Amino acid sequence: MGNKITKLNIRKVNLSDASFLLKVHNASVAGGFFNSKNLLKYSEHIKWLKSKLTSKNSQIYIGRKNKIRFGYVRFDKVKNNIFEVSLGNLPRFYTKGLGSKMLGYSVKKFIKEFKPKKITSTVKKFNIRSQKCFLKNDFIKTEFNIKKHKTINKINKNYFELKVKQK
Repeated sequence: MGNKITKLNIRKVNLSDASFLLKVHNASVAGGFFNSKNLLKYSEHIKWLKSKLTSKNSQIYIGRKNKIRFGYVRFDKVKNNIFEVSLGNLPRFYTKGLGSKMLGYSVKKFIKEFKPKKITSTVKKFNIRSQKCFLKNDFIKTEFNIKKHKTINKINKNYFELKVKQK
């Protein structure tokens, strides 16, 4: 019995990831993790993804373990140098620590390329797994401030932020 080599990495998303992203998104919607309650259709999703791929205000990374895609991390500019981050994994990869590692790798890569001042996220209060993921990656739980954040519905959510130290 040899040791199994496990390699975790991230890469930028491309159009060939459309079906995978849709599958992860719809699984997250079905699980109640997102604000939206509507499952997306492929035609809507592909239009959205094409706009994200050409946007200078968004970046999406795909997480892979042994070349198998398991999740994504998306950064969207909220204002000035402040970005909101969200992530999603396929359910079969939950509770394996992959989301936390993927978030950590993605944040480092994103900071290097985009030089944000702050990265924020909102997480539903019942989603303990995601809250732990952010805390493991040096995000701090803060009071929700509607002026700081674009999300209007703050009920049942926690707010996290990472202040980036500039070199």
